[in-house]
Amino acid sequence: MKYPLFFFLLLFITVNQNIYSQEDSNTKSIKTGIGLGFNNGKRETGMGLIYSVGYQKSYGKENRLRLNPNIIFGGFLPIGITDTRDQFYRITSFGFNLHYDLLKYKSLSLVTSPGIFVDYSRGLLGIGGWPEANNNTSEYFNTFYFGGKFSLGLRIAPDRKRLAYEIRPLNFQFGNKGFVLGYLMFGIDIKLGEY
Repeated sequence: MKYPLFFFLLLFITVNQNIYSQEDSNTKSIKTGIGLGFNNGKRETGMGLIYSVGYQKSYGKENRLRLNPNIIFGGFLPIGITDTRDQFYRITSFGFNLHYDLLKYKSLSLVTSPGIFVDYSRGLLGIGGWPEANNNTSEYFNTFYFGGKFSLGLRIAPDRKRLAYEIRPLNFQFGNKGFVLGYLMFGIDIKLGEY
């Protein structure tokens, strides 16, 4: 349980520091996203929709570096996966990303994003799967994971516009106990401040 506490402490320090800073408020934004993902954990495997929301603070002369504490959540089913039992589960992931514009031309940039996460997965495992597995009863499960993540995508952030857009086709989270989450995400950043 020490990992979620560390995340919340880091989130509190980041947000608290930015609330009282005297810097330009245009460097702050609310970051949202929706995507389609594949997840494999200790006992669960599925595909599903995921959603993301977080706070973002930009740094540097061209705002090329951005810190982003965030939450990802979604629901998963074994859609198209034939060798596993019936299941329905949800994940909630608390993370911290560092976005950096590798290449930038006017409002278009190529963005890379390393980060860390803590994930809570819980749900229902049903019957099915391989006959020799003898999955004849249902059971509930919950598991904590932690690890690192990485993404690569394109960002469109027009000057003096309130919205910025991202398409990130490559997003991966790798954690303990064999946890893997890969997803495609479309995101919108809502910039805060006066325009």
